Amino acid sequence: MIRCARLQIGIAGVMAVLLLVGLAGLIGDRAREQAAGDAVAANPAATGETEKGSGAPLEELGVQPVTPTAGQPAAAAPAAVKTAPLPPTTAKVPDLEPDPALQRARNKSGQ
Repeated sequence: MIRCARLQIGIAGVMAVLLLVGLAGLIGDRAREQAAGDAVAANPAATGETEKGSGAPLEELGVQPVTPTAGQPAAAAPAAVKTAPLPPTTAKVPDLEPDPALQRARNKSGQ
């Protein structure tokens, strides 16, 4: 009788694991399909609607300033702004000051 119950529990466990693996596979497939659809919508090159870029990927990402091409007039360069060097600060950061108790302990051990 006990063997039969163990067998039933074991079979139920195996079936539960198979069900979970099957559901995970379905969810993964749906996620891949949706990601592929989003990639096609976000990438116009995949649909054949390519836009002519400047050939400078850093400029397209906005990391580097845009340089004028042959067809565009050169924009007026911004005037160089001179900034005065900051005066050195003498204020101490409280977190970086030495611990007074440690300082006293060192003074006692050095005497």
